[in-house]
Amino acid sequence: MKFSIKIASLVLIAAAFSSCLKDDITLDPDKSTNVVEFKNPSSFVSPSGSTYSLYTRAFDLADESEYPITVSYSGADVAPNDITVNLGIDTSALSQYNEEQHTEYDLIEPAVYTMPTSVVIPKGQRTATVTLKVMPNKFDFEKSYVLPIQIQSVSSGVVSGNFGTILLSVNAKNKYDGVYTVTSKMVDYTNPAFISMSEHGDALEYTLETISATECVVVDYIYWGSPFIPFWTGTGVSGYGSFAPVVKFDPATDKIVSVSNYYGQPAGNTRSGQLDPTGKNVYDAAAKKIEISYRMIQPSTVAAPPHIRASWVDTWTFKAPR
Repeated sequence: MKFSIKIASLVLIAAAFSSCLKDDITLDPDKSTNVVEFKNPSSFVSPSGSTYSLYTRAFDLADESEYPITVSYSGADVAPNDITVNLGIDTSALSQYNEEQHTEYDLIEPAVYTMPTSVVIPKGQRTATVTLKVMPNKFDFEKSYVLPIQIQSVSSGVVSGNFGTILLSVNAKNKYDGVYTVTSKMVDYTNPAFISMSEHGDALEYTLETISATECVVVDYIYWGSPFIPFWTGTGVSGYGSFAPVVKFDPATDKIVSVSNYYGQPAGNTRSGQLDPTGKNVYDAAAKKIEISYRMIQPSTVAAPPHIRASWVDTWTFKAPR
């Protein structure tokens, strides 16, 4: 993909203006009015134009993990005195976000986190950090937890109209979760020109994202940015609509026990996932490597049983945590 640097710069400038409309901030730092706000705590995932900013963070399974949240006295000056920042939960912000973005995030349960109700920005300083503690081992994998945290009041100063409330999406990672480089051999039984990106000589990596204690969905962030399997058509990059593998492991043996389709088993286009039992189908914990053979079943295209439209024999090698 090629983008004009000039156009990209204009977009960034426009975004900077739009994100500050509620606060009295000018391009001259010496003339801006300080506001008390949250700094970006992690990856930003909410779409442009949303009323509230949503950030996401994934945690390894553990009894307790820490999530530092920074409160900032933003603007030209440092804090003129100690500023007490009182924090609380704004459930209406989460409801509004779900309504605006057509999402179904769940309010995080008090039993799986603790958070101080105040923090002090010291005189002469610009920031202070409050530590949110979460308990990933207690997370319900069926829920998409969000903590809508709000600056409810300050002992002095003005609360930001843009970042006085933020939404924190928190989820747990099983031991297979992470970013993997991929070597793949693919066969499409209806079109032999279709081959994997790695066979074509292009970079290929998958992110395995936890959806349960034993399952991960395969996500492609290089070509599509979503649960998807990209391939080379002979003339360009494509992929199978409504198909992405969900891989289920047996944590006692690290063997892969099943592959299903993230978009439905089957999806509306009849596509399903299936493990090829002739493959190795195992996670090697020492090498941090997954060897997997799987298929896409599609009765609407392949009439004769077993309806195998495409198959893959892959090696996924751990690259980094997500």
